[in-house]
Amino acid sequence: MQIKAERYFSPLTGRGECYLVSVIKWDGRNRKYIVEINPLHRAMYFLFTGNWTHDYVENFAWIVSFYPHDALLLPGKEGRFKPDGGMNFTRSELEKFMVQGIGAAIEDFSQRHRPMMLVAVAIRKKLGRLYHRLLIRHAEAAGYLYHQTYVQEAIYVIEKKSKSAKPERAPTFQRGDYCAIAGLYE
Repeated sequence: MQIKAERYFSPLTGRGECYLVSVIKWDGRNRKYIVEINPLHRAMYFLFTGNWTHDYVENFAWIVSFYPHDALLLPGKEGRFKPDGGMNFTRSELEKFMVQGIGAAIEDFSQRHRPMMLVAVAIRKKLGRLYHRLLIRHAEAAGYLYHQTYVQEAIYVIEKKSKSAKPERAPTFQRGDYCAIAGLYE
C-alpha cells in the first residue's frame, strides 16, 4: 500500500490547515482523504478549562479530523463524516493509513506551527478504539503525552511533553453508553 501526504488548499475546508492523503492499495483501489487541523472550536473549550487555562485552550489547542476528499462536494459538512467502506481496509492497512497518512500530516503541521495540544473526536466506537490503540503506541515517540481522561467521551487528547502539566482531575460525565461531540462548526 502506498501512502502520500501533502499540504492542500481548498476554499471548502475550515480555517486551519489541510492535507491531502493519497492511498493506493495493492489491488488497485485508490482514494484521497482530507486531513483538517483547525483551532479547537469554542463550544469545546469548557471540556478542557478544568485542566488547562482558558487562554491555553484558546491559543494552543487544535482539532484534527479526516474524511474522503470527494465528501467536500457533499451539501453540508455533516456528510463528510459518514462511514467510508470503499477501500475495504484490513485492520493493519487502516493502522498504516492512520500512522503514515494522518500521522504524517500531524507531524508536518506540528513542525510548522508548534501546537501544544491536539484533539480528535471519534464519531464511531471502532474508530475510537483505533485512536486509543495508536495513541498508546505512538504518542510518546512523537513527543506527546496521551491524556486518557477524555476517552469515555470519545475525545482523544495529546499534548506536547515539553510544556505539559498532567491534568489533576478529569471532568466527570455520567453517561451509560458511548458518546461523542460532533458537528461543531463556526
